[in-house]
Amino acid sequence: MRCLRRSRSSDVKLLYVIHQYFPDCFSGTEQYCLAASREARRRGDEVVVLSLDPDPARQDPPLLLYDQPYDGFTVLRLRHWRGLQPNDVLRDYENPHVARLFGSVLDQQQPDAVHFFHLRNLGSDLLDVAVARGVRTVVNLMDFWYLCPRFTLLRSDGEVCEGPPDGGRGCIECAYPDIVAGDARHDALLQRKDTLLGRLASVDAVIAPSRFLAGMFEKNGFPADRMEVVRYGLEPGRVERRLVQRPRSPLRLAFVGVLSPWKAAHVAVDAVRKVSGDVHLTVHGRTEEYMFRDYIADLLQRAAGDERISFPGAFDRASVSDVMADTDLLVVPSTWYENTPFVILEAFEAGVGVICSDLGGMVEVIEDGVNGFRFEAGNAEAMAGVIERCLADPQSVARLDPRPAGTIADNYDRFLDAYAG
Repeated sequence: MRCLRRSRSSDVKLLYVIHQYFPDCFSGTEQYCLAASREARRRGDEVVVLSLDPDPARQDPPLLLYDQPYDGFTVLRLRHWRGLQPNDVLRDYENPHVARLFGSVLDQQQPDAVHFFHLRNLGSDLLDVAVARGVRTVVNLMDFWYLCPRFTLLRSDGEVCEGPPDGGRGCIECAYPDIVAGDARHDALLQRKDTLLGRLASVDAVIAPSRFLAGMFEKNGFPADRMEVVRYGLEPGRVERRLVQRPRSPLRLAFVGVLSPWKAAHVAVDAVRKVSGDVHLTVHGRTEEYMFRDYIADLLQRAAGDERISFPGAFDRASVSDVMADTDLLVVPSTWYENTPFVILEAFEAGVGVICSDLGGMVEVIEDGVNGFRFEAGNAEAMAGVIERCLADPQSVARLDPRPAGTIADNYDRFLDAYAG
């Protein structure tokens, strides 16, 4: 993979582009973008963030750029009424109105480099605009959006996918089953992968957070030597490592994250219900998430009647150290190709071992019996077996040595290489 050179003689002005942002959205991608922004500011560099307005249904006016400061940063919010691009398949990755407005932002801001963290519903044509203006252009691959319209490489039947099958035709049943052959939506879907990877190939630097993700892009035709692997790092002080004697009784397990089918909290719930020993599972996540209401209703039903499973809801970022201190083992039972969930890095920072499924980039960071335990993805019986072994041999948990991963400062050093060329 390509080695990026480093050269820095003065402060850098940066434009960070992301599909959604605080305060409306605060998942891992948004947190990572914010952390990088703070590190840039700490070093005297200037960051302006560009992100979509969270409501694509608003049409008065249909296209608007406004400033919504956050954490002391200029955050330019771009309202794009979805009616301007009625083809919903194409809207996901190509929006000429947004691209033109983005060009005016570049002309006004005159950044030394543009760093794209995510372009879903903004459009990959923003890459063309940046490249055409000669601005140093860097892309972080945060998930599989450039390959998969669902961005997860997870099929609608719950099975993992290796990339768009049959030239994208295999994506129809999975992502857009209502598409009619020959119409504009059909054409947009079939052209999607080649368009996105073609534009991605034109930028100056492509950064992947794991060897697995880079390998999946290579498997789908993107050159390996165009990607640099930079593993996620955390901000200093994000999580406090407290002196805690682990494991305790009952064995305290915690799930932390979105209650979506592919994050698979149901696997952890089913596993605990198969275990007869002294264990407690705390599921930290919003049970009011409308998008996943049917899944969450089923999840709560699965746990009903078992007092060893609790659902206290989500917690704010300030409470993460408290949550980790109260946890013996974090569980990450995802059934999609996770890269390196930030919650795993937070657990390591706090000295908490991890039970995770054997998928994606997690295999690169969880070494069985060293900093955690792995089990077959989607297999509650296998996960229950891991929990039973931990209960039978508490020292196997006590011996775990989860160590902090890299820092956002390490990451930013690598970003500076990319910004400099």
